[in-house]
Amino acid sequence: MKVRELPINIQLRLWGSFVNRCTYSATLPFIALYLTDATNAQIAGTFLASIVFVQFMSNIWGGYLVDQIPRKKMLIFGSFTEAMALFMMWITVVYDWIYIFMLSFILFTIFSAFRRPSMSALVQDSATEENKKLLYRMDYWLINLSLAIGALLGGLFYNEHKSWLFFSTAFVALILSFLYMKYIEETNSFIRKKEHKNVLVDLAIAYQTVIKDTRFVLMVIGLMLIATVELMNSTYVAVRLHQHFETIERFDFKITGVRMFTVINLVNTITVVSFSLLIGKWIERFKVNKILAIGLMMYALGYTVLTSANVWWLIILAVLIATFGEMIYAPIRSAEMLTLIPKDKRGTYNTFNSLTFSGAQLLSNGALVIGAYLNPYAMSGVVFIIIMIGSLLMMNSLFRMKKIKNT
Repeated sequence: MKVRELPINIQLRLWGSFVNRCTYSATLPFIALYLTDATNAQIAGTFLASIVFVQFMSNIWGGYLVDQIPRKKMLIFGSFTEAMALFMMWITVVYDWIYIFMLSFILFTIFSAFRRPSMSALVQDSATEENKKLLYRMDYWLINLSLAIGALLGGLFYNEHKSWLFFSTAFVALILSFLYMKYIEETNSFIRKKEHKNVLVDLAIAYQTVIKDTRFVLMVIGLMLIATVELMNSTYVAVRLHQHFETIERFDFKITGVRMFTVINLVNTITVVSFSLLIGKWIERFKVNKILAIGLMMYALGYTVLTSANVWWLIILAVLIATFGEMIYAPIRSAEMLTLIPKDKRGTYNTFNSLTFSGAQLLSNGALVIGAYLNPYAMSGVVFIIIMIGSLLMMNSLFRMKKIKNT
């Protein structure tokens, strides 16, 4: 199957989300900096911490409502209101209305929780056995490419043209809203019926159903553990390199620990953008379970070495091994995970799956505390164990429990 043959819902998700992420990643990562400059670190930190709670509660309700209301209606509502919130943010940046900006950001966070799960559900409804591998291979590549472009745009234009960055983000969101309204095809044949008249009780029942699904819960825990190690790259590894990496000089350019960490991210991004589509096409000839296991082993080996390596060439080699492992396993995992999600419960299941990132963030921050008591080689052992446990849970959920259920 070719990209142009994918259903319209998937096409809009791939290319719309690509443009969306380019603008979002050029502005949203600078929110903390903007708030700190406009107020102070204490106010900014407290506000962003409260946003995490707002986001969590919004996601819970958004995922629930996606299964109660036609997908397209939820998407259109979430997209337009999100765009309006972004325009409010742009205006407040122009006039330095910082507290109205904070209110606008809260609204943006809430409305985003209606757009994202509805779009995910629409795409999953449109995915088939024939197109799902290509879908998630393209999605993985475009996500990484958009993040790289967005970071570049933000770095170049934030200081001098931040208001234009916010305007561009809002304008793109509004244009996409109109495109969704005109072209998205409804997939409302899978609306979940309410099991209780009390909406709060029905909400609890909906998520209780997910929690009782052992296969899916094990999958989410496995993904959380694997994602934890990747996020540790931004916490423990960054701190360790800053403190212990011996500065080297190449072509009259000094590479400190901080710059070595930048090199790690640069190598990862260039490798993914350059090779992920080729790797995805190449692995189609292998059995899914075997190639997934190989990808996870490469990922484990790369991050195990990276956690303690202090020599520049070994660090780069470890990053390459881990990145190639991720390029193998990530699209396969996304495609195979579809089989675990009931069609009439996509919203609640996707919302529960979003806990992967929140849990991984919490665990990765704890790595700094553990790292204060363990030497880097011991931390490498911890990393290897975490990835192996996560990999076993994932493989067991996708393949072994599937076989048991079918016998």
